[in-house]
Amino acid sequence: FIKKMIDYDMPMLKAMGVNAIRCFNDVPPRWVEYIYENYGIYTIINNLLGRYGTTVNGVWHAKTDYSDEETRKTLIASQVETARKYKDTNGVLMYMLGNESNYGLEWSGSDIENLPVGERHKAKAVYLYTMFNEAIEESKKVDGERPYGIVNGDTQYIDLIAEHCPSMDVFGSNVYR
Repeated sequence: FIKKMIDYDMPMLKAMGVNAIRCFNDVPPRWVEYIYENYGIYTIINNLLGRYGTTVNGVWHAKTDYSDEETRKTLIASQVETARKYKDTNGVLMYMLGNESNYGLEWSGSDIENLPVGERHKAKAVYLYTMFNEAIEESKKVDGERPYGIVNGDTQYIDLIAEHCPSMDVFGSNVYR
């Protein structure tokens, strides 16, 4: 069924001039290679890194707390595993982390709640972008041949990204205007 769908969709994408697609890190490497070898279309592998919740030590958390040390370790390990999974896969163009994760900074914690309302999300964003940077640094040890980037919601926190995510090669921004 998957092959049938790929063989239906990819010729249309190729006819449109598409040369790269973004897929989440659950697509099997063999399909990434199949798309590349048969249609010349690269795949950007995207690990959401807790954007819509995450499981830490067997417990599901609907709101990802990027300040929690165990959560950070879990997410970084997840990205390293993603790099390990795809490092020898033909057709992988690059890795992207998150998906508008700056819009999901909704956890609460005593170190943040005493801040003025306008500063709370900014403080949470520092945890997010430092975690992204650590994940990129560790992943580059596994697959240092490909670029790494983040998928940010608009250009929010661009100053924090520049400061706290220096290992990033590509900045991706989903903009809705």
